Amino acid sequence: MRPKIIVEGTVGAGKTTFINCLSQRLSLEPLYELTDQRLVQILEKFYADPTKWGFQLQIYFLTKRFEQMKLGCEKMNVIMDRSIFCDHIFPRVLLKRGEMTELEYSVYKELHDQLVGLSSPPQLMIYLRCSTQTAIDRIKKRGRMWELQIDRGYWETLNQEYESFFSQYNLSTLLIVNTDLFDENFGQIDSVIEQVLKDQGRSVYEYDGKSLKRSVAGA
Repeated sequence: MRPKIIVEGTVGAGKTTFINCLSQRLSLEPLYELTDQRLVQILEKFYADPTKWGFQLQIYFLTKRFEQMKLGCEKMNVIMDRSIFCDHIFPRVLLKRGEMTELEYSVYKELHDQLVGLSSPPQLMIYLRCSTQTAIDRIKKRGRMWELQIDRGYWETLNQEYESFFSQYNLSTLLIVNTDLFDENFGQIDSVIEQVLKDQGRSVYEYDGKSLKRSVAGA
């Protein structure tokens, strides 16, 4: 058993809006990130002091991602907001910025790899690509104060890590959607996704709002 669709992308890529649109058009149950008050409290502390709170935040996020993954596999006919497969991107950013130690990262990565081994990839992975500036503009628009505290370098490194991960992704069919010029209705993206879902292999597709390109076959 595996979830039908997972939607990934940097903070500010538009995942929630995308999932809201697609869940209705494709009759899929939206499955958002699992959050609770404890996570919100740690997030607020993290953005104020990443070095002190980065490890705690990432371990707690990893726990929530695994819970979400199990739920997605049980329900199957879902469209998920983020997943455990990309969770390691965030601690990698902290490691690069000197806000997580090598020891902390190694402890996190060992646990992450064990949990990924127990998780099933989706039928379709969708990566919402956007520029760092577009992501920052969207972050400012939604106005979460703790996100506005962090410097631009964090968002640039995060976006680079997403690009790096998806340049090598081969766990399932991948659809890369370039979102910089999309409106909030995402055009005719539902028909594009229905077409891509017919691919039972591990191909890579790119969609810019006008044309769909199959860039890699049998990856």
